[in-house]
Amino acid sequence: MWRFLQISDLHFGEAPYPHAINQSMHRQIPEIMHCLRKDARELEPDFLVATGDLANQKGCDPVFAARDLLDFLDLPYYPVGGDADFQEAESRTWFIDAYSGHLPLADTVYSFTHKNLHFCVLDPWRLWPDGSLAPIMPSDESREEVWALPPHQLRWLEDDLSSHQDFPTVVLVHYPVLPVPEHRGPCDDGKPRGRMVKEHLLLELLANHKQVKLILTGHSHYHSIRSHKGLIEINTGSLIEYPIEYRDFHVYEDRVEVYTLGLSNEAFAGESLIEGREWPRGRAEDRESVIPLD
Repeated sequence: MWRFLQISDLHFGEAPYPHAINQSMHRQIPEIMHCLRKDARELEPDFLVATGDLANQKGCDPVFAARDLLDFLDLPYYPVGGDADFQEAESRTWFIDAYSGHLPLADTVYSFTHKNLHFCVLDPWRLWPDGSLAPIMPSDESREEVWALPPHQLRWLEDDLSSHQDFPTVVLVHYPVLPVPEHRGPCDDGKPRGRMVKEHLLLELLANHKQVKLILTGHSHYHSIRSHKGLIEINTGSLIEYPIEYRDFHVYEDRVEVYTLGLSNEAFAGESLIEGREWPRGRAEDRESVIPLD
């Protein structure tokens, strides 16, 4: 058995969503990361994946500061970009520069293989009000927050999967692909935080490549595990929002076992809870799962 970890939505920089995230936890990000570093040393994962919204402030300095936080964990990791990371025209250049030591190539879209698993990292673009896709948000802040994969990324994914048919594959993307589960609570003003659209194009492509077993996502700040025609999507909550948890993946030849872990300092979970917002923890079936690889 070997293992890897998943964290998501650090939002380092300016505190986001003032009514959703306990602001005292945002101020404790360095302490949270210090505890995670200690815990990860005991788990000895092969690597960690960070599924987006690592920084949360415009400009290049927060991008490099978030990079320094991840470097502090002192283990190999692979970063995935999210909407909070890519707010400006230069954002992807800063991201690539900051994480150059952790990217297999100088791009926000990439793949890598580790032992018996292959991984594909995607970077959806914003859907503008006129129906076009662009890398950054429209100037019209009133638009609905939606993202979709541009055609060239779908072509890249098709080529990459066709070249790695013998490896069980995990797709990493910041935004959940499957619909919001009915059991989860409202977000901020009662509306979802944004969603993928034209998701059927991705799901149809993945359906033609049966080696794809898992999609790992973040963005929505809650835990869920959902299935679609045999494909499992695991959405992981924010590391700085209740209940301050991350995912632990145990990889065997024939299966992947998924567990949800809290930090060894249990005080973080209690301090992070806002009354009435227990739902990010998910149900029992959102916290553990076994995914066959055959």
